[in-house]
Amino acid sequence: QIYNSELENEFGNFEDWLCIFPLHRGKANEDEDGNEDEHLVGKYKGSFCVYPTEEAGPEPRVSQGVPRNRPIKVLVRVYIIKATNLSPADPNGKADPYVVVTVGQEQKDTKERYIPKQLNPVFGEVVELTVSFPLESELTVAIFDHDMVGSDDLIGETKIDLENRFYSKHRANCGVASQYNM
Repeated sequence: QIYNSELENEFGNFEDWLCIFPLHRGKANEDEDGNEDEHLVGKYKGSFCVYPTEEAGPEPRVSQGVPRNRPIKVLVRVYIIKATNLSPADPNGKADPYVVVTVGQEQKDTKERYIPKQLNPVFGEVVELTVSFPLESELTVAIFDHDMVGSDDLIGETKIDLENRFYSKHRANCGVASQYNM
């Protein structure tokens, strides 16, 4: 199946088990106006279950599948197939795109294999990274325009929460075709 939007939209941000709750710094004054993002200090990931006392029993029911309270290492494979309708970044109305994948301190790019003069590039790349949950859970995929002179321009980027995808019942099985032909 081909999805017409981000997989996060199709699968409810992969929050079928873990939910994300923003943590805000307290306000000094109730009437204080301002942007809520200014008070954002972090995120809580978890789940709440409320049971009537007669159904709760002595053992908590949600303890199956709860991750251990220590970091776990996972191998992440990012399949970079293609990009469509990129914004032109060069005076000729085209771009010379390449991809940069970042998780935590680890970064991989395809700068040496940039695709010249293309707004709909087919990359056909696989990038592997080893990450540690929950320390490194946000994957960034960015597309840059390669420039011979000066610094490369950012065309666009997206951020993906790997931890939610790992613990989701959908796992990594959604959105990747079993076969790909150019």
